[in-house]
Amino acid sequence: MIFEKFMGKRESASFVVSKQFEKFGTEIDFQIVVGNESKIVEARKNLERAEEKCDEIEKIFSRFDLKSELMVVNFSLGKSLAVSEKFLEVAKLALKYNKDTHGYFDPRIISQLENSGYEHDFKRIREAKISESKKDVDFKKELKKDLVIGEGEVVFNEKMDFSGIVKGFAVDQIAKFLSECGWKNFLVDCGGDMFFRGKDKNGKLWYVDIEGISYQTLMLELREKGIATSGIGKRKWEIKGKRFHHLINPKKCGQYCFDLKSVTVVADCACRADIWAKTLFVMGSKTAKNFAQENKLACAMLDYRGGIWISNEFKKYLHQKNVQEN
Repeated sequence: MIFEKFMGKRESASFVVSKQFEKFGTEIDFQIVVGNESKIVEARKNLERAEEKCDEIEKIFSRFDLKSELMVVNFSLGKSLAVSEKFLEVAKLALKYNKDTHGYFDPRIISQLENSGYEHDFKRIREAKISESKKDVDFKKELKKDLVIGEGEVVFNEKMDFSGIVKGFAVDQIAKFLSECGWKNFLVDCGGDMFFRGKDKNGKLWYVDIEGISYQTLMLELREKGIATSGIGKRKWEIKGKRFHHLINPKKCGQYCFDLKSVTVVADCACRADIWAKTLFVMGSKTAKNFAQENKLACAMLDYRGGIWISNEFKKYLHQKNVQEN
């Protein structure tokens, strides 16, 4: 659905054109701040196209659609197949972030997800069963040996799941599209993976709160930045007394970290924020805090006791009220 909302005085009118729908198993919200009423129709058309672009990305990378491009390649292990430009772009990003995170991000975790019962859409997780014929993946082997990229083609030697990168990628793709359409002020939100450009409806930096933390305790001011939160508040389950969640540590397969509830990262793009939020989460609290400080990552960590830890870089984005209180 698309909505238009008038903001401000008539002589300096500001309109917010927004569109909400569901995709990637989550809620999507796009907003464009329009300074001129005559631009509303154009904004609506651009948002319609933005939704179509999300649909195209989901159809390429869904692991729950046997006809998706990803699953076609997954069912053709060892074979070189021609793939779309977006597929190649995400595959290259997967290799890059696997290297940047020292192997903490690894699309081969699909095997562990399936073995722990996450074989279907999360809405059907109650049907899950732990695999009796577990296939182990050698995560010590370099990813580039199992994910081989050629000129317009790829070879999977192990099954891959790009869901850990796709939402952030989609946000950045939509942000790029809206910028190319000439919009200076907008918000792209794919289930908490977000990007903010320009200013909000009040002509100020975008105010952002974090799920699970009161806005009175922590509020951010962002512009030209991406932000993502990874956690297990929603995607965790139990089978025969054993607890599981979807954030797999490839360095310790079979061990599920529950010392953190969520990790939020601010970065130059949503994809980078998403990758590092997941990476820091699976590292575990102590290791993640040290790594974030040493590598100057802007992040906040929330534990199950309600404790909040923020890195020095993250403090740069705090709302002025929070800065004064800290």
